[in-house]
Formats: sequence, C-alpha cells, structure tokens
Amino acid sequence: MDRSNTATVTDGRDDNNSNLTELHTVVNEAVAFAEGWPETYRAKAFDLAVERLTGATPTETRPVPGSTPAAVTSITTGGLSAVAREIDVDPRLLTRVVEIADDGRISVLGRIDGRNKAELQVQYAAVYCYLKEKALGQLDTPIEELRALCQVHSCYDLNNFTANFRKSDSMRELGEKGTHARNYRLSTKGVEEAKVLLKRMVED
Repeated sequence: MDRSNTATVTDGRDDNNSNLTELHTVVNEAVAFAEGWPETYRAKAFDLAVERLTGATPTETRPVPGSTPAAVTSITTGGLSAVAREIDVDPRLLTRVVEIADDGRISVLGRIDGRNKAELQVQYAAVYCYLKEKALGQLDTPIEELRALCQVHSCYDLNNFTANFRKSDSMRELGEKGTHARNYRLSTKGVEEAKVLLKRMVED
C-alpha cells in the first residue's frame, strides 16, 4: 500500500499543531501584558504585544474622523510602561496614581505631602513635567497646564505662582517674562526629585 499521502497529511497536522501551540503562547503572553494596563488601553496594548512577539508589521489604518491618532495612543500606552521601568515599580500600581487619556491628557491621582502651597506646587509640577517628558516625549509644559494642576490639588497661589517656580532649582522657566506663552522644563535635579516623589506616591 502506498502510504505517501497518509504521511503527507500527518506531517501537515504536526505543522498545524506546532503553529497553534506557538500562537497559543503568543496570545497568552499578549493577554498577560495587556492586563497590566487600564481597560481603556488594553485592546491597543494587546495588539502591540502581538505585533512585537510575532514580528508582524502593523497594518496601516485610516483614522476615523474625531478619533485619537494612533501615534498618541501608542505613546500613552507604552509611555507609562517606560516610566514604571525607570522608577522601578509595577506598571499596574502606577496606573492607580497616574492616568493618561487617549488624547494625552495627564491626571495625577496620587497625593503628595508638603509643608505649604509653594512646596506642593513645585512637587506636583515636577511629577507632571516628568510624566510629560518620559511618557509623552514632551520636554516643555505650558504654564496653563501647571496652573490647572495646582488648582486641582489645592496648591495654587495666585499672587506667587510664577515666583514659586523661579525660586525652585527643580524647574526652569522658558519664554520672556510678562508673556502668557511661558513653558517650564525640569532641571536635572528636578528629574531626580520627580522620580522619588512618583515612586513614593506609588508605594504609599
């Protein structure tokens, strides 16, 4: 009896089983990775993990009008992971104290203990600027974003807001004095202080 056809079929099944086993492993790893992100980001995180694990080239999709650009979503989902690695914390714990929306808006949910408004203002601003730099790749932060941040955390001092930043060696003011188009950037010392504050925020 000629068994060549039977052998061919058996070999094909072995290949299929091997491929399915590999796929099963990839999917499990991708699911485990995605579960470390807030629900909003999990689908994208899963897709990115599968692409990385399989070496596949991401398919180009045309953005839906009014939707978030893929570049922003990619940065926000991968950005917090990079921050977590840098400060050596679990990404899942980091998402309890920091939230980045699909459009890149940052919310600092954790609390910082400070002696007065001036100290709290600089500390919250340092953490915020650090997240902008490390998670979103933006070195400079507009003054209005820091003003809104301080208002949320009840450390906004109308009369001394910019003066508090100028007195600090953690923040550098960019732009001409007297203009409303000012931005702030962390100094080297500010980066290290922000890392300590953020790590403490996660661990408290």
